[in-house]
Amino acid sequence: MKKYPCFILARKNSKGLKNKNIAKLLKKPLIYYTVKFAKSSKLVSKVIVSTDDSRIFNIAKKLGCYVIYPRPKKLSNDSAKSEDALIHAINNYEANFDKISAFSYLQITEPLRPKNILDKCIKVFNKKKCDSVFAAFKTHKNYWIKDKKNYFRISPKNQSILPRQIKTPVLREDTGVALITKKENLYKYKSRIGKKIEIIEYDSFHGLIDIHTSKDLKLAKILLKNKISN
Repeated sequence: MKKYPCFILARKNSKGLKNKNIAKLLKKPLIYYTVKFAKSSKLVSKVIVSTDDSRIFNIAKKLGCYVIYPRPKKLSNDSAKSEDALIHAINNYEANFDKISAFSYLQITEPLRPKNILDKCIKVFNKKKCDSVFAAFKTHKNYWIKDKKNYFRISPKNQSILPRQIKTPVLREDTGVALITKKENLYKYKSRIGKKIEIIEYDSFHGLIDIHTSKDLKLAKILLKNKISN
């Protein structure tokens, strides 16, 4: 079965949790868990880390990654888009290795993932010839958004009053947990997700973790200390 490179973006500086990508989670830097997960995949050909941080460079090198360093400042500030950073990383990769048609992607802030979920995405991608396959957290909760001063329900009203057992679930896009996508989605549409998609659903505790604050980090520590892991 065809394998693909996996790209991980890891810039320095963060507002909610200082240096979150290397924050210690049970004595290991946060980036360790995502790199470890990527390297455990049977369908990832190489793990690539793009960073502007010398500390992340050293950690990723020791973990056996190909590291793109330094990432340009314009692709590393608060307003920089992940899509632009990924294009830069892919261009660098292709200049040093081979041309690619697709790539996988993981996000450091989501260190706890359902077992083999990236491989599941890649297997479906290879089989169904779609543009993108990604993980999505399944929930039966009702969702609202705020537009200026008003609140609007985005969950279908006819579903909101139904019992959970027969209610149609809502799927939360989690490309940071696992994503495989065609390269042309980035280059043509500046999007990580193409038009023809498949979704790998999950509803486990892993969906609770997306680390951006010290409280998020504490919750992840509790789960790992109780041996609830990948």
